[in-house]
Amino acid sequence: MKKSLRDLGKLAHQLKKKGKLKQAEETYRELLNLDPYNTYALVGIGDLKRRARRFEDAIGSYKQCLLIEKDNWHALAGLGDAYRGLRDLDKALSAWFRCLKLHPYDHKTMTRIADCLNKKGDFENSKKYYFMALKKSPFDPYALMGLGQIAVREKDDETALDFFERVLEVSPNSVIALTAAANILRKRQDFKDAIQLYDQALKINPSNSHAWHGKADCLRGNKEYTSAIGAWNRALENGMDRRIGLCRIGDSYIRLHDLNMAETNYKKAMAIGYDKYAFLGISKIHEMRGQPEKALEMLSILVRKEPKDPRINMESKKFVNKYPDMVKTFSMLGGSEP
Repeated sequence: MKKSLRDLGKLAHQLKKKGKLKQAEETYRELLNLDPYNTYALVGIGDLKRRARRFEDAIGSYKQCLLIEKDNWHALAGLGDAYRGLRDLDKALSAWFRCLKLHPYDHKTMTRIADCLNKKGDFENSKKYYFMALKKSPFDPYALMGLGQIAVREKDDETALDFFERVLEVSPNSVIALTAAANILRKRQDFKDAIQLYDQALKINPSNSHAWHGKADCLRGNKEYTSAIGAWNRALENGMDRRIGLCRIGDSYIRLHDLNMAETNYKKAMAIGYDKYAFLGISKIHEMRGQPEKALEMLSILVRKEPKDPRINMESKKFVNKYPDMVKTFSMLGGSEP
C-alpha cells in the first residue's frame, strides 16, 4: 500500500530526529517525486544539508522552497543559518529580519540577529536585540551569554559576571559560561572561586584547554607551581598554543629553582618560533647561574627585534642598573643606555 504525502512527511521527520539522515533524505526525495512543489520536503532537505555542513546545497533547497512560498518562515530561518555557516553575515541578517517580520515575537530569531550583529562588531544594536529577546524570554541563555560577552569587551566585568551567573542559573552545565565567569574571578585574583568554576567546567569537559590554562594560572597565583605545571601540561595535551604553554611552564620551573627544566621548556618554545617570554626566561636563567654576559646576549636580541616593547625595555633597564659596568657592551649589541 502506497504511503500518503502526510505519512511520508511524518516518516522523514522521524528519521531526521533519530539521526538517520540518509534514509530521511531518501524519504523527502520520494515525497518530492510525488509532489515537486512540496515545501515541507524542500525545507527538510535543506535542513539535512545544513546539518551536514553542505551550506551551498542547503541554500539551494531553501531558495527552491521560497520560489514556491516566498514567506515560508522555516525556509528563511534555515537560509539564515546556512549563510551564517558560510560566514556571510549580511545575507544571514537579511533572512532573519524577514523571519522577524513574519513572527515579530520570536525571541530565538532576535537572539540570532543579536549574535550576528555582535560578530560584526555592532555592539549597540546587538545589545538592543538581546534585550528584546529577554523581554520575550527572560531566561534565554544565549541572550544572557551574548550580553555578558559584550560587557567583557566593554571592560565592564561586574556586569559581565552578573550575566554569566544568570546563564549558570538556567544552564548550570554551560562550559562557556563557567569559564567566562572564572576568567573574571581570576582577573580579580579570586583564585579559589575561579578554580572551583574551572573544575566544574573540566568535570563536564575534561579536554577543555581554556579551563586547564585558567586553572593553571590560578595555581601559579597561589604559588602552587608544581600543580600549575601539571595543569599546563594537561592544557597542552588538549590543544593549548604550545609556545605559550611551554613558556608558562618554564616560568613556573624558575619559581621552583629548577633551572634545567625551565631552560628545556623555554628552548622547546623557541624551537616553535620567536617568543619574547622564552628569551626573557633564558636571560633570567643565565643571570641566576651567574652568567650576566649570556643574559645580556638574550636581552640584546630582544631589543633589536622589538625596540619599543615596554616589557623588554623594563627588563633591559633593570639589567643595566644591576650591572652598570655592562652598559657599554649592551649599547654595542644594539641596546640603548638608560
